[in-house]
Amino acid sequence: MEFFKDFFKKIEDLIEDKLNQFESKLAEICKSEGKEIMTRNEAAEYFGVSPGTLNNWSKSGVLVPITFGGRVYYTREEILSKLKLAS
Repeated sequence: MEFFKDFFKKIEDLIEDKLNQFESKLAEICKSEGKEIMTRNEAAEYFGVSPGTLNNWSKSGVLVPITFGGRVYYTREEILSKLKLAS
């Protein structure tokens, strides 16, 4: 039984590592294109709303997130364009 716990822990660690590598690469790509990505929490703080509100905005089409591996990202450009439309 201990073997399986170790095995699954190693798989979790590998997946987490790959997701972190992807996040870093995505950030590099976006910056090279002049776009900056933000996590859901960073975007919520930027807007001054809760992450749940961002989720509702995404479901209703107000914001278009980038999703990968259960993680949600937004581009600063997307957020700024929505702020300009709202003002």
